Amino acid sequence: MLKLNRHPQLHLHTLFAVARVVLLCAVLAVGLTPAVADSRGATPSTPVLAQVTPPPVSAAGVLVVDLTTGVEIYGSNADTPLSPASTMKIVTAMVASSILGPDEEFTVQEGDILDPTVFSNMQLQPGDVVSVRTLLHGVLIPSGADAAMVLAREAGNRLEPGTPDPVGRFVAEMNSWAAGQGMTNSHFTNPVGTDDPQHYTSARDLVRATRVLQRDWLLAKIVAMDAYVADIGGPNARQVELFNSNQLIARDDVFGVKTGTEEIAGQCLITGFWRGDNQIITVVLGSVDRYADTQAVMDAVDGTYRWLALGVDAVSLGASDALAAQGLTFKNRRTVLMTAEQAERISWEIVLDNEPRGDRRGVVIFRLDERVVARMSIYSVSSGAIEPDAA
Repeated sequence: MLKLNRHPQLHLHTLFAVARVVLLCAVLAVGLTPAVADSRGATPSTPVLAQVTPPPVSAAGVLVVDLTTGVEIYGSNADTPLSPASTMKIVTAMVASSILGPDEEFTVQEGDILDPTVFSNMQLQPGDVVSVRTLLHGVLIPSGADAAMVLAREAGNRLEPGTPDPVGRFVAEMNSWAAGQGMTNSHFTNPVGTDDPQHYTSARDLVRATRVLQRDWLLAKIVAMDAYVADIGGPNARQVELFNSNQLIARDDVFGVKTGTEEIAGQCLITGFWRGDNQIITVVLGSVDRYADTQAVMDAVDGTYRWLALGVDAVSLGASDALAAQGLTFKNRRTVLMTAEQAERISWEIVLDNEPRGDRRGVVIFRLDERVVARMSIYSVSSGAIEPDAA
């Protein structure tokens, strides 16, 4: 058995791709240490993570979750019911899209148009003919209340044809949907986010909703857009350019998600960040400055943790170059979450098989001190198909 040992300086290589992830951290919210199976089914030692120092923020409720692994990174009043403003329009969009087909078209009615001096809108007018797909863009990009009302009315009528209150019927469906997602601190009274004592959610519930949204390819694509040209039909056919209300959306490491502002709710924001291959969701509710609070939270998180990419298209602490020099390569990819201090103590070791097993030639073992935190199979560069990682 041939071994090569290295302990290079840390280099983090961030790529915006979804890949296999190894969870190597404690679930801070409940004090659990998740079992992380390596490629043979064994459980490597799990690094003990540090708590994030509470950042100075004005927000009444904050939560940061690694959505890819489900790990809570930081929270403050994360389960407190708070007014969500338009952040809850992600629920409006998801429920509507589960009822209506994206290519269905509907005519805008007078009652769908709310006061444009008070509500964000996508510039709809009575008589406009708009597809559900376009309305979803209108709800999620400029936070259009008019688009939300059209979707709520039509979906409510679909749920209960002839109902005198289709929007109310739709809101009831929103509450049913939220309950089904485990959103135990949420209750909605309208589809647009207007302040109401009975209209509330929590930072944790919004993370739950965002998790579902990210599994919907169309909605996940929409919330990541900075702009969209909407085709509107009817007697006043036209194109309207919609701009994302999220000021962070132009950043390379941001993929959404939703803004919200109301008098009681204050400034609210759900933001999706890439860290390595992992999706990180931050929620701030009841903020005086949602962007400053979000940045402060992420600065605190980034100062405490590292998302270390290992494997395909990653530096892998120098292991990838060492493998290439021997005609070897990884064929899978993982992201490891650990503290910044722990990342400086990671070492790796190439262990070659005594006898080749198909195209596999051995493993690279990554250790934190003496604890194995990842074990990844390696293959001959000349091999063809990618095989499962089976160390």
